[in-house]
Amino acid sequence: MVPLPLIGALVLGACMVFGYSSFGVGFVLMAAGLLGLIAFMSTRGTVLRPGEREAVIEERHYIGGHDDHHRYRS
Repeated sequence: MVPLPLIGALVLGACMVFGYSSFGVGFVLMAAGLLGLIAFMSTRGTVLRPGEREAVIEERHYIGGHDDHHRYRS
């Protein structure tokens, strides 16, 4: 919803600078759409898949006094 007033301001500004014509409005709208499409395509999706930006840490809890490594320590 926010980009609509920005596109309107862009068209209004272009009409004030270059004068109002249907070609000018169409060209500015096409350029704004192309810029928006490029910006949309370059952003990453909001759904993150495992291993993209986060580290999966597995935490294990062992119950009991079994220390299997006590034989191998110095």
